[in-house]
Amino acid sequence: MSDANDDLTPPDDLSETLIQRIDALELPELKSLLSYIEQRIESLRTPIEAEIEANAAGEVLEIENHGAYALVRKHPPDPDGPGVNADITSLYHVRRESHLDGTESLHWAYLGDVHDTSENRCETCGRTFDHEIDVCPNCGSGDVDSGTED
Repeated sequence: MSDANDDLTPPDDLSETLIQRIDALELPELKSLLSYIEQRIESLRTPIEAEIEANAAGEVLEIENHGAYALVRKHPPDPDGPGVNADITSLYHVRRESHLDGTESLHWAYLGDVHDTSENRCETCGRTFDHEIDVCPNCGSGDVDSGTED
């Protein structure tokens, strides 16, 4: 068995004792250590929701955290002055992005504008349809649940 450690250059900011202990680990132990280190890093990070709130231009309405990324609904800044454009709700895919220098930033990908998707639900067949229609186009029933209270 050859010593694969001969080609490795450990970071200068780790102690020689720590490097020796890590180098003595076998593959299963290294994988466990890596998993622990990833969990430890995640526990020390600022939660992505807090980073989004701190860095978002406009007004954040909702953040859905999906672990590796978040979906963010927000009103964009008003192009004509201070404040936000409350007439528009935009959807973004946001993830952490690592840079070569070891820093991280948020990567925002615009997915599009979200429009009013109010729908009625037929109480007979369960299908949904446009909120402006009073009779289910699927079964013809007039029993609809608008899902909103007026």
